[in-house]
Amino acid sequence: MPAAPRHAKPPAPVTRFRAPAVAAVALAGVTAAFVSLHGGSAPPSSSGKTASAASEEALFTGGHVTAEVRRDVGRAQARSARRVARNHELAQQRAAQQQAAAQQPSPAPSSPPPDLSGGSDPAHSALGICIRNAEEGGSYAWGPGNGGGAYQFVIGTWETYGGAASEFGVAGPAYQDQIFNNAIAAGGASNWTAYDGC
Repeated sequence: MPAAPRHAKPPAPVTRFRAPAVAAVALAGVTAAFVSLHGGSAPPSSSGKTASAASEEALFTGGHVTAEVRRDVGRAQARSARRVARNHELAQQRAAQQQAAAQQPSPAPSSPPPDLSGGSDPAHSALGICIRNAEEGGSYAWGPGNGGGAYQFVIGTWETYGGAASEFGVAGPAYQDQIFNNAIAAGGASNWTAYDGC
């Protein structure tokens, strides 16, 4: 082996840890910034200050809160004041509605329909039972569709035979039976018999 020249430099050692070291330092800086922004604590930096202390120092300048922090606090206070005012307004509206509802008189009971049938009771005859079963399965409930109730009245038929418009859609069984009785007494059986096979 030949002897090394006298003035030759020894080969420089290979630094294999340069990139990982830089990455570790960068990661530590990002971690410290993240922790300080979210109010946590981070390990002390090489200067002896924690990242939290450094961020607090950045927020305060000469013992005064920076304009940015004052602006953020002011906005938060304004939002809170608006929310309190809106909740108060809604509570007052609810109280006024409850008071108005308590003062309203209860609706007067509906007057019975006029008896145009002369006292007869076709609603409980074989014809009435057949029509109720054919129209609504015997139920007096009001439902969607062209008519309603046990006899599937339409508003025109209802009013023609003495039914009040305000009772259409809400009248109970006795009221419905009376309107049916009035219709039969006035010769209105064809309103049903032509369709129901009764």
